[in-house]
Amino acid sequence: MPRPKTHEERTTIINRIIELVKEDGRITTKDVVAMFDLHRTTAEKYIRIGVERGGLIRYGRCGVFRDLRAIIDFDLKRYTAKK
Repeated sequence: MPRPKTHEERTTIINRIIELVKEDGRITTKDVVAMFDLHRTTAEKYIRIGVERGGLIRYGRCGVFRDLRAIIDFDLKRYTAKK
């Protein structure tokens, strides 16, 4: 069983999540789990805190986005038919 994270480590991870979303535009829970080697529930908790602190937007099960424009771009890409 891994040791519990210190307050400093949690704060660092949450701040890094906020930075990654602002850089890339989007991040998913699966990405956070893989990057920081966290349990899914812990990753979701850190994302929830990041959304509150960083002004990010949680869009259903699609992930966390930096702003509404990133959500629109994601949906357009996802729902545009390729011919």
